[in-house]
Amino acid sequence: MASILTNLGAISALQTLRSIASDLETTQGQTSSGLRVSAAADNAAYWSIATTMRSDTMAISAVSDALGLGAATVDTASTGTEAIVDVLGEYKAKLVAAKEQGVDRAKIQEELDQFNAQAESVVASSSFSGENWLKTNAATHISETAQLNTSLVSSFVRDANNNVQVKTISVDLKQTSMLNTGGGGILQKQLHSVGDIGGFRDTGVNSVAHEGHESYAFTGSSTFAATDYINFTLTVDAGTYSAGNAYALTIDKTVVDAALGTTDGKINTAVQLRAVLERVFQDNGVPATAYESMFTSTSSTSEFEIGSLETSGHDGSSISISAVTSDFGGVYPANFAMGLENAPTEKHDNMYPKASISFTTPFTVSALAEVYFDVEVGSGGRQTYTIDRGVVDAALGTSDGYIGSAADLAAVISQAAAGSALAVTASGNSITFAADQTVYPEAGNRAARVYVGNVQSNPPYAPDFDLAEVDIVQNLRTIDQYIKGVDHMEKLAIASASKLGSFQTRIDMQADFAEKLSDSIDKGVGRLVDADLNEVSTRLKALQTQQQLGIQALQIANSSTDIMLQLFRQ
Repeated sequence: MASILTNLGAISALQTLRSIASDLETTQGQTSSGLRVSAAADNAAYWSIATTMRSDTMAISAVSDALGLGAATVDTASTGTEAIVDVLGEYKAKLVAAKEQGVDRAKIQEELDQFNAQAESVVASSSFSGENWLKTNAATHISETAQLNTSLVSSFVRDANNNVQVKTISVDLKQTSMLNTGGGGILQKQLHSVGDIGGFRDTGVNSVAHEGHESYAFTGSSTFAATDYINFTLTVDAGTYSAGNAYALTIDKTVVDAALGTTDGKINTAVQLRAVLERVFQDNGVPATAYESMFTSTSSTSEFEIGSLETSGHDGSSISISAVTSDFGGVYPANFAMGLENAPTEKHDNMYPKASISFTTPFTVSALAEVYFDVEVGSGGRQTYTIDRGVVDAALGTSDGYIGSAADLAAVISQAAAGSALAVTASGNSITFAADQTVYPEAGNRAARVYVGNVQSNPPYAPDFDLAEVDIVQNLRTIDQYIKGVDHMEKLAIASASKLGSFQTRIDMQADFAEKLSDSIDKGVGRLVDADLNEVSTRLKALQTQQQLGIQALQIANSSTDIMLQLFRQ
């Protein structure tokens, strides 16, 4: 149908051109921006997700920068700590060298002073951007400082509820500090340390004792005629708590021949004399043996030895020869008895188990320190005892917990172990542990053994001196104490270096993860909003062609109106 009022073909062509133009505009926008979703109107859900994730990517990038700063701080602290470990190793080696006889300790002390100065220089230099993890400024001792932490940014997290958090790695500077203003750093003394507890810390003593015995030199052979004899008195197991038993004994030709299986009454060697004495002891019920070998060999021809069998029923464990007489018809000197007439060459009587330690350095048991040790006496069973400030002050009548001598320490140990039957005595610089003989009077093999050991403290061992206080010239402490203390510092420094190394590894891993996470988010966002330029360019070409065709269609539609106007002109 043709009309001069309405050009339906033109209207249709125009509508088509408008649609093509709209699509063309959208496609051209995707081509120029590279985005399929560039505004919320394009796809509200995808645009919202993409915008949020782009913001998170910026936060993760900031975390990566913070990780770089943290890595530099950790690297600096780690480098300084490793240098301290090296210094302490050299320091300890010099202390070991100082134990050599004849060494010039003053010269070694000069070297130690230089090592300490180097350690202090390393600590002061281990700073990055104002952060120094090796030198802290807590006014109080580290052990009494409530908090000494710092942190490193490690990650940015958005949870399932869309809540965001910045995660951090916490670093305890109490474990890395080498020098602290108020004390307590790795190179400094510990506030409540009791050091080596005056030499008591490494105690692990088991006391020893054995039967009473004595040895004699064999002074020559003898031949017994029928009337010849040697008389002597043998007292067995006499001691402080017992009188023992005394036996009047005789050696004559009959005994000699019976013991040796001979008929000539002759004793040629110490071995034969042992056999004769053993026969005499057995015949007379003497609780002793002539085959004792604590000092001598039973095959020796020049020595013989007598020991207690400890079966007399007395508490003592001893041997004693007295009242020696003899008669050989003038053949031998008066009272000749082949050595029995002389004093013993070696003698152990009434031995009670005991062991000793040496007192080293005075120390103080603070109100927060305790020392624990185990004691076992005889059949009493092993028990643990405690030394604290109250025990020290009760034993010494003081109020400061100070133990200044071997006598002080012996009194304190006795006070702590009261009721254990442990006897603790001091003589000069020595402390001796033994059983209380009023409780355990038996001597020798029957005597109560004593164990003192498993000495520990709370806090555990730590040096009671600063590295800067080491002085091997004035001998304020033993070299062994200094070696032990510096070795402890070295172990703590190694542990700190190890911890810093683990931080380094974690930061490197986290930085690598942050980079990969950022790339992953970019890829995810791209899948949501990026335009496929191959597809878009193809669509653009098609729309441009459609636009040309639409224009031509509009031109054709408009030309039909011109034809109708020409009809009216005719």
